[in-house]
Amino acid sequence: IDRENKIITDLLSLVKLDKKASDLTVEHLNINELLEAILKRLRPIADKRNIDLILDSFRPVDADVDEVKFTLAISNLVENGIKYNVDDGWVRVSLDADYKYFYVTVADSGMGIPEDSVERIPEESIERIFERFYRVDKSHSREIGGTGLGLAITKSAVLMHHGVIKVFSKEDEGTTFSVRIPLSYIP
Repeated sequence: IDRENKIITDLLSLVKLDKKASDLTVEHLNINELLEAILKRLRPIADKRNIDLILDSFRPVDADVDEVKFTLAISNLVENGIKYNVDDGWVRVSLDADYKYFYVTVADSGMGIPEDSVERIPEESIERIFERFYRVDKSHSREIGGTGLGLAITKSAVLMHHGVIKVFSKEDEGTTFSVRIPLSYIP
C-alpha cells in the first residue's frame, strides 16, 4: 500500500507538472536558504546510513523560482544520492552563480550508474534515466524503493524554470547531477 501510495503521489506530481508551465508560482527567493532547508529535512534519512550531507555555497544567490517545484526537483536528486549510496558515504550539494544563471550540483559517493550489461545503460543513453519508469538496475528496484518517476519529475520541474539538467556517472565512483537555471524567470 505504501509503495502504491508513493507511485500515485509521484504520478499526480507529474500530471500537475505536465498540465502547463503557466502554473509556476515564481518568487524571488534566497536559494542558499532553500537548499539548507532541503538538506535539513533529509538529514534524518541520511543519518540512518551515516551519510554526510554537505552544502557548499560559493556565494549568496537570489533567483526567481517556484519554491514547491524547485524544492521537489532538488529533493529528488538528494534523496537519490542517499538511496543509491554506500553506508558512511556522502552527498555534496554545491551552489554557485554567474551574472545570468545559478548552478546546483548534487554529487554522491554512491554506486554510480553501471554501464556494463545490456539491461543497464551504455554511456550514450544515460539520458534515459530521466524517462518515466526507466530503471537502471531492475534487480534492486524493489529493495531500494522508489517509483521510477523521481528523475522525470525533476527534469520536468527544471525545464519549467527554463533550466538544463545533466548527469555524469561512473560505476563505483558515484553520480553527479548538474542543474543550471536562469536567475531571472522570463515567462
